[in-house]
Amino acid sequence: MDPLPSKLTFVRDLGFGEGNRQQHAAAVALNREVRVSRGTYVPRSDWETLGTRDRYLLLLRAVAATRKNQPILSHWSAAAVHGMPIIGAWPSRVHMTVGVVAGGRSRNGVVKHSAAIDDYVEVDGLRVTTIARTVLDMAVCCPVLQATAMVDFALHRDRFNRWPPLTSHLELLAEWNRRLPFRGHARALAAIEFGSSRADTPIESASRVSMRQVGFPQPRLQTPFSDADGFIGEPDFEWPDFDLLGEADGDRKYLDRAFRSGRTVEQVLLDEKIREDRLRALPRAVGRWRWSTAVNPGALRTKLVRLGLPTGAEWGQNFEHGD
Repeated sequence: MDPLPSKLTFVRDLGFGEGNRQQHAAAVALNREVRVSRGTYVPRSDWETLGTRDRYLLLLRAVAATRKNQPILSHWSAAAVHGMPIIGAWPSRVHMTVGVVAGGRSRNGVVKHSAAIDDYVEVDGLRVTTIARTVLDMAVCCPVLQATAMVDFALHRDRFNRWPPLTSHLELLAEWNRRLPFRGHARALAAIEFGSSRADTPIESASRVSMRQVGFPQPRLQTPFSDADGFIGEPDFEWPDFDLLGEADGDRKYLDRAFRSGRTVEQVLLDEKIREDRLRALPRAVGRWRWSTAVNPGALRTKLVRLGLPTGAEWGQNFEHGD
C-alpha cells in the first residue's frame, strides 16, 4: 500500500543544517518539491510517478504521522487504505472519526467525524475503520453510484477462488444492526440490499444503478457461456428472456497491463472481437457501452431499448446477491 513513504521529509525531524521550512517552501516554489501536508514534503520527481490514489495515500500517511495521537481514518480515507474503488476523484482532505466526546470539526485539510467507534483495524501501520464500518459510512455519505461500487467491491467473490470476499451481506447487516440507530440507516440498508458479489468492476455497478433507474428488467450477472469450441466467457449482464447480453467496458481492460495479462492493446481488442462473435453466434445480441453511458440512465436507455429491452420493470428488495 505504501507509496514512497521513505521519501517523505518531515520538517519537525530536521536537525541543524538539514534545511528548514523556508528552504522547503523555496523548493516548492521552484517546483523541486511538493508540499504533501503541513510540514511534510516529497521530491517532485517522486510525486510525478504516483497515480491519484497513491498521492492520496501519501497524504494520509503524512497527516497520520504528524498527529499527536494516531488517528482512526474513516470514510474516503479508510476506503483508500482498504483498496476500495471510487467513482470520480479522490478527495483532497483526510477523513477521520474521533468519537462522540471529541466532537467533529474540519480544519487544515482534515475532516473529523463525530461518531461512536469501538473497533478498528490496522493496515500497513495505519488505523482505519473496519471494512463493514467503512462500507456503511460511505453508503450514508456517498451518491448511490459510489455507494453501490463500494458495496459491490467489498462483497465481490472471485469466481476463480483466488481470494475471499472482504465481507458478506450477513456481516454488513450485522454491522448495520449493531450501529442502530444512526443517521442515514435507511439509505445504508438500501445500499446493502442492492449490493451484489457478482459485479466485477465499478462500471458494472454504475450500469446496474442506471438500469434500475430506467426500469429495465433485472439482469443476471456474469453468466458463463460456452459453444462447440469450449468456454467463451462470462458477459457482465444477461437478459435471457430477450436473448440479450450487455458488456460495460472500462479503460482498464485495454490500458492496464495487469488486466491485459501480457497482451498488447491490439491483441486485447482482437480477443474481444472473437469473443463477441462467438456470443452472437449462440445467437445473442450484444450491447457494449463505456463510462459515459453507464452513468447516464438516458443514454443507457437509448442503447438497450434499440436492442429490444423493455422498460417499466420494478426491482425487488432481494437482489440476486450470489453469496
